[in-house]
Amino acid sequence: MLFKTIFNEDIDALCAGCVVMDNSKFKDGRIYQSKFWDLSQDFEIAYPGMMVISPMRHVSNYTDITEEEITELHLLTTHCKKALSKIFDCSKFANMFYEKPNGHIHFVIIPLHGLVKIENKYAVLAELMAKIPELRQNEDNMKMVVDTIHKLRKSFSTLSL
Repeated sequence: MLFKTIFNEDIDALCAGCVVMDNSKFKDGRIYQSKFWDLSQDFEIAYPGMMVISPMRHVSNYTDITEEEITELHLLTTHCKKALSKIFDCSKFANMFYEKPNGHIHFVIIPLHGLVKIENKYAVLAELMAKIPELRQNEDNMKMVVDTIHKLRKSFSTLSL
């Protein structure tokens, strides 16, 4: 399957999650890697602050996550939301969990900071998916994505999980 990243890289892989875990791919979007999790800007949707948390191993079912991984996921998610709250002065997030057949499970955090008008909070991902070309082609938006990545990296530079 062919994926195009927000930085116009082509990635050909069966499991996008496994590709992102490969440290030679999508380096520009990576925020933080812990022992069990990778935190990155969503590699397909150029919405500033849209974070994807994926396990560092191929896990396709939530029930396969260990207690130690769950604990670390909670700490990582909490730190991420606090950092995003400061960056965007927002307090509301859309939180999603995906469990795709033959794919990595992943968690998505979307700060609802108003850069894209979200008509239906239950359809936030569908609305953002529909705007993929528009978000990638908007130079100001892409600068904000990159700026957000740098700010998040700075925030996570002191975190030790």
